[in-house]
Amino acid sequence: MPLRLQVFSLRENSYCKLVDFVVNLLPSAIIAGMLPRLILLDADGVLWRGGQAIEHAPQFIRRARAAGIRCLLISNNAGPNRQAYLERCQRLNLDFDPEDIYSVNYLAGPYVARHYPEAKVLVLGSAMLVAEMRKSLPVTSADEWVASHQLDGRPTDPHDLRTVLNPGFDVVFIGIDANVTYLKLCLACAAVQDGAHLLGANPDYSFPVENHVVLPGNGSIVELVAGVSGVEPAYLGKPALHLLEQIELETGVKRHEMLMVGDRIETDIKMANDAGVPAYLVLTGVVSATDVPAKLDAKVIDTLDDLARELGI
Repeated sequence: MPLRLQVFSLRENSYCKLVDFVVNLLPSAIIAGMLPRLILLDADGVLWRGGQAIEHAPQFIRRARAAGIRCLLISNNAGPNRQAYLERCQRLNLDFDPEDIYSVNYLAGPYVARHYPEAKVLVLGSAMLVAEMRKSLPVTSADEWVASHQLDGRPTDPHDLRTVLNPGFDVVFIGIDANVTYLKLCLACAAVQDGAHLLGANPDYSFPVENHVVLPGNGSIVELVAGVSGVEPAYLGKPALHLLEQIELETGVKRHEMLMVGDRIETDIKMANDAGVPAYLVLTGVVSATDVPAKLDAKVIDTLDDLARELGI
């Protein structure tokens, strides 16, 4: 090889090493040469804890919007509908529009109607979830089933348990049910053991509230029914990609143009990793610095203010 080409190769090699060094120091959004078009923000543990907005969250959303970046609320919670989420965000000074809110409540009806057409569906969940799903397909709530069999308002006895056998449902969908009872759990278990598909809104075992307390989440209910019935449940929420796919469909934004910010490694970060979306793990929710594994395909930040500084917004 001529000397000139040898010198060029050495310079090229040094240049590539320099580029690699600089790239490793930059956040994912800047590597792409531009700011993200969408930032996906989990709700519990990222935007709020219980009834309080998390520090820096309102300011971050305003700064992102001023920089031309759209923020979306992406939640595994199937309880509240878009209007309820919007009212909560307004109380906490979180600047979202209704179409910025993507939750399993919004997704459940269209998903079940598309994948289980003509199915007889039993729903354990909030009145808002039942009403939202009925925009897409007929469903029966567990509360309605119990009332129609005149079993509500009195203690469960052995006769009640015999009544739930062979209820005849094709799908059991479980969202967070703040009024869950032993009888409704028996109904769900009997339906699944009779052949119904078990779908859960999300696998979250818990969710954070004030004073560093966590409470039982939807996943704890779904896994109880699954364990008793000997089946593996399917989930609509993170880490499954269904919410992300709906966002892609409705916004037209590609995955490489997004960022995901979450507080759960097993749901938020796993979804982002599986989808090829750059991810940030924020330590304002259920994960502390000591919980972070040595190898994690996400950048760890203390607060959303850290991300704002990285993005230069």
